[in-house]
Amino acid sequence: MNILIVSATAKENGLATGLDVKKGIPIRVKEPFNHDVDVLVTGVGAVPTTFFLTKVVENYQLVINIGIAGSYNPIYSIGSVVCINEDTFGDYGIDDRGVFKSLCDVNINAKDEFPFLGDTLNNPWLKNALFEIKLPLVKGVTLSTASGSEEIIRKIKERWNADVETMESASVFYVCRLMDIKFVCLRSISNMVEPRDRSKWDFKNSINNLTHEVRRLINSITSDC
Repeated sequence: MNILIVSATAKENGLATGLDVKKGIPIRVKEPFNHDVDVLVTGVGAVPTTFFLTKVVENYQLVINIGIAGSYNPIYSIGSVVCINEDTFGDYGIDDRGVFKSLCDVNINAKDEFPFLGDTLNNPWLKNALFEIKLPLVKGVTLSTASGSEEIIRKIKERWNADVETMESASVFYVCRLMDIKFVCLRSISNMVEPRDRSKWDFKNSINNLTHEVRRLINSITSDC
């Protein structure tokens, strides 16, 4: 099977260590797997992720999107690894005099317009015989600006009630659903979503834990699609 591991940055992908990674260009990993595994670094955010993933995704049978995330839910503490099973573009909409309204709220998008269900993107591939997910399944919100102030955090919590926050995950859902490619979005919690304080983040352990789970996932795949 041809597998693509997608991350926003090379340092979020432990399998990219030692590779001459260039943005937007897939490169084969050095580790021996029973499948052909490439890594793709897209750059931070939904726009570059959508562009570079769309360019190459038809060459793969499975996309594994990985990276760090902030946690809104104390159940998922720093260092935890989770699997996002639903996501949304949380700031993609309209500011109506201080009130955020999604494109569904204002009837620009139909509530059942594929691949959305309302404002939500779901992953239909998590219950299948191809690979084994033994991680907590969580609700994500994808934002173009990472939350780092009390007011913004409060608004995001009230609107979306998400477990984790990323800057790319929903774009992977969107591309893979439209292109009918199997995908998994894994995140390791590097920080709690709170007023920004990088001294409280744990990037190293988060990436180590994430890399372990990525290897475990790839090794659990026993057949082609």
